[in-house]
Amino acid sequence: MEIKKIVLHHIDKELKGKASLTCSKKLITVNDTVTEFVEKLIKIYGSKNPSQGTFEDDIANFPFQTKAENYLKDQDFLKLTIESMDILKSKIDINTTTGGYVVFVHYEHNQVDFLITAMMDRSVHYTNTDDLGIKKLMALDIEKMARANRLNFDKWKKKEGRYLTFIKGTRDVSQYFIKFIGASDISSAKENFDKLKDAVKKYSVANKLPLAKQSKIRESISEYVEKCFTQKRDVEIESIAAIIDSEEPTAFLGFIEDNDIEISGKIGVHAKSDYYSFTRSSVKEDGYHLVFEKELIKKGKITREGTNIIIHNVPTEKLNTMFDGTLENKI
Repeated sequence: MEIKKIVLHHIDKELKGKASLTCSKKLITVNDTVTEFVEKLIKIYGSKNPSQGTFEDDIANFPFQTKAENYLKDQDFLKLTIESMDILKSKIDINTTTGGYVVFVHYEHNQVDFLITAMMDRSVHYTNTDDLGIKKLMALDIEKMARANRLNFDKWKKKEGRYLTFIKGTRDVSQYFIKFIGASDISSAKENFDKLKDAVKKYSVANKLPLAKQSKIRESISEYVEKCFTQKRDVEIESIAAIIDSEEPTAFLGFIEDNDIEISGKIGVHAKSDYYSFTRSSVKEDGYHLVFEKELIKKGKITREGTNIIIHNVPTEKLNTMFDGTLENKI
């Protein structure tokens, strides 16, 4: 990882108050401390399983992308970040928001250029003095970062897929930040659940989990997702990870990150069809396509005998319709 440019600005705002900016007049010199800070920032960002998206089409109301495009031409990083702070100031001026410190980092990793923009608060820390006393310090709190975005310059220039990722955080806190960047979440719930199912399967295989354990995990995830849908809550990947391994919930999150699996950290569930991959089974062969709720297996409505699938207690009128009125016909 190579840090190309980094700068820190401050936006001061209290609840129900007006925002004011204090922008740095120079870039931060990269040294070992700065490198360690950025490495930790990137690691924590990745661990939060950001959502994926692209820029909004409306560049007039979402001008950050234009500023970023200009930066690629003039390479004036300070200009990009100060102009971006003006955009942030216009989006943050609502009663429910507070300010913070905003760090902009242009870095290169694996020959790919990224721009990460993260907003964080300061929190109280304590340290000892030389005479063994205690004093209070105010420090940037990376661990609680809930508003951040990363732009993959290379994908963006090539218009390849989801070149933006962003941390949603809580909706009230981070919605203005998403509008500041002009990010549009294009990862559908169905797509996320399909990826999640595939990731769970790969994780189970990689860790050689018994089939009975895999079945229990899928059932528990299905119940959790169903509960989220009923209660109109987002499905959280951290909760899924705890279902998979309650003793080591970070294991699945690490597996996702290590294998570059793009699953949104929070998945909004709008319809039952969004998570059919967890609640339905499908058998497709030449001439037929059988889709059924997995719950029917538990209830004994659908059973298996060797290579045959048997559907029990189908209403007579439905059978008559399918088999020309004769129950004697066999499948």
